[in-house]
Amino acid sequence: MKIAAVAYHCDRFPSWTAQEAKLDALMHKSAADLVVIPEYAALEAAFVAAPDMLTPLEWRDRAADRAGDWVEMMRHMARRHGCHILAGSGPVATDRGVVNRAWLVSPSGAVVHQDKLILTPYEREVLDMVPGQELRLIDTALGKIGILICYDSEFPLQARALSEAGADMILVPSCTDLPAGQTRVRQSCRARAIENQCLIVQAPLVGIVSGCDIIDQSTGRAGLFCPPDTGLPADGIIAQGLTDQPGPVVASVEPSAIAAPRTTGQVGNFAHWPESRVTVTAAHLPGAT
Repeated sequence: MKIAAVAYHCDRFPSWTAQEAKLDALMHKSAADLVVIPEYAALEAAFVAAPDMLTPLEWRDRAADRAGDWVEMMRHMARRHGCHILAGSGPVATDRGVVNRAWLVSPSGAVVHQDKLILTPYEREVLDMVPGQELRLIDTALGKIGILICYDSEFPLQARALSEAGADMILVPSCTDLPAGQTRVRQSCRARAIENQCLIVQAPLVGIVSGCDIIDQSTGRAGLFCPPDTGLPADGIIAQGLTDQPGPVVASVEPSAIAAPRTTGQVGNFAHWPESRVTVTAAHLPGAT
């Protein structure tokens, strides 16, 4: 299958027609079975005919009000281009509060969502969001897909739970404002690929958006990662783009081949994971103060 990991820049548009034209061109250029769009890309819906500047909470609520419009646009794109789309993520209002939600859309227009489980300090303190309540493994025509939204990828037990449940791939839509944050997420993705011996796809938001503190600056590098093992790239990188360069990074992949090292590889990280569950005991070195 062909997967496109998209480094995406949110633009301001005077109309929905202009935004649709951008997405249509992106899907045409990607020409993939699965197109992965980043965290907070859905804020672009809030930028259509928007004021120059709003507060973070105003942008949050404007995006939440238009989340349905964004998803409908993605359903239209999935049908038109006959592909699956991870439609990025964005704020969504629920009975519990506002969540950061990602949507996986099928070519038929069906939608399943995944909410971010572990929120960043900014999301907790400035955006006043609430975390999701469950981790989902989504059964699709392309295989079983898990989604870890940005910061979630930095916690290995979530990826492990998905892998143990049978995930063929894990998608990581991300949004980081500084190089340090991008390094954390990128290196976490590569570590999750090694630990679970599976395909990890990262799609970052990139560029500057004036007047919106939530995504005023974003940096990232799209990539598809695998375990560096027999029959796979020695550096664990299937494909990657350039830092902060918008556009799709497209690669032909076979998740079962990427998972093959689980049984035929030089190491058995996936199988040996239970051996890492150990108890820490206290020890005393004589002479220590």
